Amino acid sequence: MKESRYYFIIAILIIILIASGCKDDIGTTDGKGMDPSKMPTMVSHNVQTLLSDSGETRYRITTKTWQAFENQENPHWIFPDGLIAEELEDTTNFKVKMSMKCDSAHYDRNLRMLNLVGNVTIHDNNGGEITCDSAYYDEEKTLWSLNSMVIITNSDGSKIETNQMYWDRKSNKYYSDSFIRMRSKDKILEGYGYESNDRMTNYSVNKVQAIVPVGDTKMPSM
Repeated sequence: MKESRYYFIIAILIIILIASGCKDDIGTTDGKGMDPSKMPTMVSHNVQTLLSDSGETRYRITTKTWQAFENQENPHWIFPDGLIAEELEDTTNFKVKMSMKCDSAHYDRNLRMLNLVGNVTIHDNNGGEITCDSAYYDEEKTLWSLNSMVIITNSDGSKIETNQMYWDRKSNKYYSDSFIRMRSKDKILEGYGYESNDRMTNYSVNKVQAIVPVGDTKMPSM
């Protein structure tokens, strides 16, 4: 009986030693195989903050997750859980000049290029709305590239549908070489090659394919 109890105690000690050894293996690392340049230098959650450009407060961003990679050759920020960004016109009372939101975003700090992906929605201070699947914004050129299922809705309700549109904020105009469909109160216009002011009140279409009065003919979907 004493001998069996002795073996039982030995078995328990062996199990404890094995468990302790496994725990040490899991909990320790020598750092080999980890590249610091590929690890985020900062991860923040539930963020709402102001960003400055040339010493002036320009943007307010709201996001669930903000990952900053500052040690890479091309420093960048990633917002994997969505982003709401507001461009401020008046920093005294934080008047919003333009706002945008999306499912995820990537910002290249060297190129000053913002990439928005998934359910992109942009509102400007003219009362217009832009929706698309993805968009790029070049801060240096103040140029938007809007891509895939682009719908631009003006404040008067008129709309443009296309798969590619550029919005030059410096010259306040839209332009595209792609197929476009423009819907106003009285007509539907289709064609290739489009240019207009940012309110879509003065526009031109290079190659008109069809002009149909509203209510006469149902246009096929894109």
